[in-house]
Amino acid sequence: MRKRTAICFLLSGLLVVSAQSIASASAAPTGKTRASWAVQKSPNPSGNGGFHGVDCTGARACTAVGSYYSQAANAQFPLAASWNGRAWRRQPIPAPAQTSYGDLSGVSCPKRTFCIAVGTDLLTTKRQITLAEVWRGRRWEITPAPPLESPEDNTLEAVSCSSPANCMAAGSTGDQALIEHWNGARWTIEPAARPDGSTSSLLYGVSCVTRKWCMAAGYYNIGVAFTEVWEGKRWSIRPAEQVPDEDSQFTGISCTSRVSCTAAGIYGNLAGLDYPLAERWNGKVWTIQPVPHPEGQLDSFLIDVACSTARACTATGRYFTETGRSYTFAESWNGKSWVLQPTVNPSETINALDGVACTSPKACTAVGGYAGPESVSRSLIERYSAGRCRPVRHTRRKVAAAS
Repeated sequence: MRKRTAICFLLSGLLVVSAQSIASASAAPTGKTRASWAVQKSPNPSGNGGFHGVDCTGARACTAVGSYYSQAANAQFPLAASWNGRAWRRQPIPAPAQTSYGDLSGVSCPKRTFCIAVGTDLLTTKRQITLAEVWRGRRWEITPAPPLESPEDNTLEAVSCSSPANCMAAGSTGDQALIEHWNGARWTIEPAARPDGSTSSLLYGVSCVTRKWCMAAGYYNIGVAFTEVWEGKRWSIRPAEQVPDEDSQFTGISCTSRVSCTAAGIYGNLAGLDYPLAERWNGKVWTIQPVPHPEGQLDSFLIDVACSTARACTATGRYFTETGRSYTFAESWNGKSWVLQPTVNPSETINALDGVACTSPKACTAVGGYAGPESVSRSLIERYSAGRCRPVRHTRRKVAAAS
């Protein structure tokens, strides 16, 4: 099974190739020309880039984060851009000193003038540390990270803020789940709960409804999806429903209330056949939802999900062809079922949408990257507007719940 870390950084190896001019976007390989998603022009410093996370406070206010490669410095640096309703503009964002690889994987903006972005920084000493930066309306600033026991493998994959003085970031330290809390001035570690029988765990998503209620999602022991909830004092496990005889991982989560969350990800087996996974939280238990996947493509999965209401969610994902090429797709939840949506794929070889944010059932923004000319990684931002979608044929794989 693929981990989201591999998904997000699949394009990173392409960044060392010299930059070329952007190729014009083509329709999805299925030939759908009236896609509900449209490509927006996005920044590519040094001729390349890629986004992994996005958040929007309104139709005219979005922030996307990721990274780009600098040939002059021979290093990867954090990347941030903002949307003002007309165009995406790059925001200057600092990189830690002595960095060889800096990347931002998640961002949360509780208000227009405040955002927090989190990710990973690989120092020239080969030590991997967590990275967090704050935007207060004028510039990005690095926030000091709390000390961690693991000297090397530390990462933050996602962040969610209920206010500028209350944010939760999730990831891993060593081989165990990591949760950090921002109180408006500094980060502190909140002990993550460990599932019974787990030897390793990792959190890929987190969603906070209030200061006293958050839900985080990920997996443990490589192939068991799980969540844990924060109720103001401590984190505690909330087991996910498991697909019988299959491995599973949650790679994203979105909550609109304490009794309404959606988690998205992947389930599959050692044979390499992967399928999209979506589960619904009703305040008591997680329940698997049937999810369609692109017709004829057995190897597909979801990477992120965003819900604007309890009855309106959008998840973005990828599927692979037999030739190894990858294409993006999206799913929408209307309160009753998931419906497949076509997306635009600029590249004929590699396309990725890693993050998604929705301000209403009719407006979503997804970010990622694609392989441009000479396989240079280019940033990709797509915007969904309702009313442009037409039905897409799909196949549905029945999933039997575990007894």
